[in-house]
Amino acid sequence: MPAILSRLPPTRRRSLALETISTLCTDDSPAVRKGVLEALGEVLYTFHQDIDGPPETLLQLFLGRKEDKRQQASSPRSTSREETHLESFYNDPQRPLICAFNYPAVALTLGRARWPELRDVYREIAVNRMLEVQLTIAASLGVLAEVIGKEHANLDLVDIWWNVIRHDDKDVREKALESVDLFVSVLGAETGDSIVQGLVSIWDEGILNSWRERETVAKSLMSLVKLTTIRAHNFTAGLLRRGLEDAVAAVREAAVSAVSFEPLFYKEVYHQA
Repeated sequence: MPAILSRLPPTRRRSLALETISTLCTDDSPAVRKGVLEALGEVLYTFHQDIDGPPETLLQLFLGRKEDKRQQASSPRSTSREETHLESFYNDPQRPLICAFNYPAVALTLGRARWPELRDVYREIAVNRMLEVQLTIAASLGVLAEVIGKEHANLDLVDIWWNVIRHDDKDVREKALESVDLFVSVLGAETGDSIVQGLVSIWDEGILNSWRERETVAKSLMSLVKLTTIRAHNFTAGLLRRGLEDAVAAVREAAVSAVSFEPLFYKEVYHQA
């Protein structure tokens, strides 16, 4: 469907998407309904150049409709075949993961001005405890911040980043750390200062118990010193010192690289360490 829709003129694309997706999301087959959900993000993205954006019906199929949630909580529930299948479509246990994976593309489709339409559902997904969801959220925070811009990212994503950076699973934390420089570049220097300061705290608390996490922090130091203000340089120097003193050679080597190949870092930070 996405490949076909992207090649159609806007009017035909809209009518075909509405007709096909609206029908297939209530199909008798669970595999077909899941296939619709998996393709829905790509389908929505085919409308990213359309002035009116994607059809509201399709967007609500992606986000879930409040009236359906109210209906699911009420009694008695509808027993018609179509309504039962639609309820199954909305209650698919993989929905949080599928939607989390597609959120950056859907946010890009709607544009920054329409992020408020997406924020509530995104923040609901972001607290889902399924490990795969948390991995996906952590890995995509930098990209999503870039899509929705500084103001929205500061308001809606910073607390989510801190949640994943303190997650029990090291892979979740590492995914968040891998994009910390992109994340800070969007958030701005002032928020970046607090993130660098927080990295010192979680390092000292022993949260970064995987050497790969600490190596990732050490590798990001060159970028972070450029993206933050002079107020954060003491904290950056502290991270550098911790990296140089780490028990794992790979972490020490990453810290050495930060001062060996970056004159700005040497000038601004290394002498403090």
